[in-house]
Amino acid sequence: MKARVLTLVVLIILLLAGFTMPRDVQAAGGTFCHYVKRGENVTQIARIYGVTVAAVLQVNNLANPSIIYVGQCLLIPSTSSPPPATCGQVHVVQRGEYLKIIAIRYGVTVNAIVQANGLSNPNYVYTGQRLKIPCTTPPPQPPTKPPSTTCTKIHVVKRGEYLKIIAARYGTSVTTLVRLNGLGNPNYIYTGQRLKVPVACTQPQPTPKPPTTKGPWTAQYWNNRFLSGNPVSTRYYEKVDFDWGTKGPGSGVNSTNFSARFSRSRYLDAGTYRFNVRVDDGVRVWIDGILIIDQWHDSSPVTYSATRQLSAGTHTFKIDYYQNQGGAQVKFWIDQIGVTAAWKGEYFNNATLAGSPKVTNYYNAIDLNWGNKAPVSGITADYFSTRFTGEFSFVGGKYRFFATMDDGMRIWLDDDLILDQWNLGSARTITVDKDVSEGKHTIKVEYFENTGDAVCKVRWVQQ
Repeated sequence: MKARVLTLVVLIILLLAGFTMPRDVQAAGGTFCHYVKRGENVTQIARIYGVTVAAVLQVNNLANPSIIYVGQCLLIPSTSSPPPATCGQVHVVQRGEYLKIIAIRYGVTVNAIVQANGLSNPNYVYTGQRLKIPCTTPPPQPPTKPPSTTCTKIHVVKRGEYLKIIAARYGTSVTTLVRLNGLGNPNYIYTGQRLKVPVACTQPQPTPKPPTTKGPWTAQYWNNRFLSGNPVSTRYYEKVDFDWGTKGPGSGVNSTNFSARFSRSRYLDAGTYRFNVRVDDGVRVWIDGILIIDQWHDSSPVTYSATRQLSAGTHTFKIDYYQNQGGAQVKFWIDQIGVTAAWKGEYFNNATLAGSPKVTNYYNAIDLNWGNKAPVSGITADYFSTRFTGEFSFVGGKYRFFATMDDGMRIWLDDDLILDQWNLGSARTITVDKDVSEGKHTIKVEYFENTGDAVCKVRWVQQ
């Protein structure tokens, strides 16, 4: 009897031993069973096997990674990451689950689940709630640009290196190294061997150009003496002061047999000015479209001057120059030899200069563009008028008067009405040529504004 009992116990022990799974054995489906040891957590176990926490949670259908116990069999997937969730898959929230756990399980972010389900509070989900799981689409990786194979460097093989390691170091392939070096056996290289490896070609960096500062003078150049055709170069200068010698302006402009035009606008106070230009060879100078120097011929270096009286205001200057043979130079400068004159301006709150003026101001120039604003404090923006008077010295000769107005204007030279535009109209410029005797003369300008923008400008230049 005792022998039968003993035999039965031995058989039971053997059967139990046959069905006991080792500590870490392979299970069905390409997974491994890891028995949890004291002090282990899911993160540590995943790191041991080189897989993700999300993969361990998914294969074991764990809702909370913090709840595991000693001796528990955790299946370890053979792949390092779980398969992506099916687009539009619905997850029913289980007791104890929250968004972070659900996001880890499906390999998505909490924010992705919040956006997919329009959740206003990501900290509140409830048991039985149906959550849409968004698709897990990895962001596209920018294509890796392989280095150009037209440029190479030499790599000296070190002990323990083989082609796969060298190829990975330089971001290329074993096939490329074999082709570059004509290797018959890619499995045989030796220490000290010199191998060509592809590298990115270094592009030469262009020399940065110095920043271009635009001066007030605009210069245009032609490769002929007649300013004919389209200019070959346009440049900007602070002043016209050049002595090129026999080299010329350069940068595509001839050293001889070339021409240039310099132009700009500039404000000048009222007075008498001497305009000077030194050239080799020919030159012409205009002020406000009036030719004041005309020396269009070959010459050695020589200085020309012209004296003119100008009203205060902005004036335009143009200089044409040409060079034939030999040295080239051009220099322009202005000397003021007159005095500044002043205007007295009287303003009326009506368009007919009726009654006494409301405001009186003084100006060096009548160069006023008020737009749709009041001209001065105390005067309305519309339906006003003004009278400017001043006494000026003239050297005698023919003068051209320029008047710009919106709306109406009249101009007297002493008692002679020389311009009469006393009518409504948009901004326009009228010119009047007048012979003026030498001496002091009184100029009176009357102006009115109806509605809209207001502009009043007057200037003159000696012809």
